[in-house]
Amino acid sequence: MIREIEAIPSIVSLAMGRSPGGELTFAYAEVLDVIKICTRNGIAVLGMETLLVRSDGYYASGSSDYDLQITQRWRIIRADDWGEYVIENNRLAEESVRRNPTGDEHVYILTTVSWSEFCETRKATRR
Repeated sequence: MIREIEAIPSIVSLAMGRSPGGELTFAYAEVLDVIKICTRNGIAVLGMETLLVRSDGYYASGSSDYDLQITQRWRIIRADDWGEYVIENNRLAEESVRRNPTGDEHVYILTTVSWSEFCETRKATRR
């Protein structure tokens, strides 16, 4: 199944490439634009990782922690709340990027979910 973030041409065009796991990777200069595009398209950025890119591979160098703030406030998410949830999540994602800038030798991987992906995941966990 293709992730909804990967179906948005403007996001794909900003990607530097893909990680060994197949996720889109973004440079610091583009990741804030990607988060804004996600917000406009109703896609929540749940978290992110930064990877150090070297000639011999990718190495984890950091991850976001704002998900702890968001889960305390949003224990139940309904369709009517989705827009507000996306805005709050993505605002925290932008703040996290600004607090933790990386150099050209790093890339960001975003963990994202759209409303339909969220519903599918919720349905699958109930089985």
